[in-house]
Amino acid sequence: MVSQIRTTLALFGMLALVGCQSLSSEPKQYGCGDIPTYADNVCLVDSWVAFGLEAQRGDDEWREEVLERVGRSRMDQKAVRAVVLSWDGPAQWAQASNFYKASIGSAPARLQPLLQQWLNELEERRQLYASRGTNGSQRAGGNDTRALKQENEKLKQQLKEMSDKLEALTDIERTINARD
Repeated sequence: MVSQIRTTLALFGMLALVGCQSLSSEPKQYGCGDIPTYADNVCLVDSWVAFGLEAQRGDDEWREEVLERVGRSRMDQKAVRAVVLSWDGPAQWAQASNFYKASIGSAPARLQPLLQQWLNELEERRQLYASRGTNGSQRAGGNDTRALKQENEKLKQQLKEMSDKLEALTDIERTINARD
């Protein structure tokens, strides 16, 4: 009888521990994986913002892995490719821009402003890069390092401003989700 009680208590103890452990980690909802989709759920914008930040910080190996994992036919996959390629080198920016333009219209309405903002920022980078190229050719071989340093500082400031805007958008989305 005593052994049955001990066994029962041990069983309840284990169940309590398992139950507490399962409560401690929030399960991912459908469509809330590491590669975002257009599934219109509670984590739609948050998952895209997180992915955008990851793409910004990712290295070449990460980009290649993501591009291998994601398809090319669905519009959300094209948007994923746009985000990844927009943080690659200037040679990939035109393709990223085309992917953004192709996929924004089919995105859920809540996501369209974010994707449009990212497209606008990409186009600004492309323009800056193009103007740098034309200014560089006018500078007799690019000997003017001071001008390059100033341009570099300007680009760093713009990157900081874009990061601040992205964080503000994330805060707004979190506030909206908290109200729901």
